[in-house]
Amino acid sequence: MTVRVILISALMSLLSGFVVYQLIQRQYKKIAVADAVKLFDQFNLKKELETKEKGKLESINRQVDSIGRLLQLAQATRNADTVKRLSYAYGYMKAELESEYKKGNHDINEQVWKRLNPAVDEYGRAHKLHLIIGANGMGSVLYNDDYYDITPDLIKYVNKKYEEGN
Repeated sequence: MTVRVILISALMSLLSGFVVYQLIQRQYKKIAVADAVKLFDQFNLKKELETKEKGKLESINRQVDSIGRLLQLAQATRNADTVKRLSYAYGYMKAELESEYKKGNHDINEQVWKRLNPAVDEYGRAHKLHLIIGANGMGSVLYNDDYYDITPDLIKYVNKKYEEGN
């Protein structure tokens, strides 16, 4: 009976020790939250790419506007053949503008996340974080207080890495 009591006591001690160990380990796990939308929008690479894309889109938009004005003039003169050709050109250029806008947004998003993801990973390792949760305003993080929010620090970090060429 004493051996049985000793074994049960030993098992209970081991179990208690394991539970205490797990609780202590959980204390040291670091969790942080970053506003993914702010991080994305304030990343310098995104701003640079948008500036370049804006120039290209403005050029196409000027062409669309010019054709639109010519179309209005042709409609006023009631020249059916010219109206038909300009209507086609106007529709084509508007579709081209929309297509370029969508393609530009897609390319910017892809390039930005390709650079952001490794920088965020590096930040997490450098700050010994176990988990960075991305708040995006879409309901994945319903609430967090400032204690867990690393967004401003993370924005500085990724922009510094970008400016250094990493």
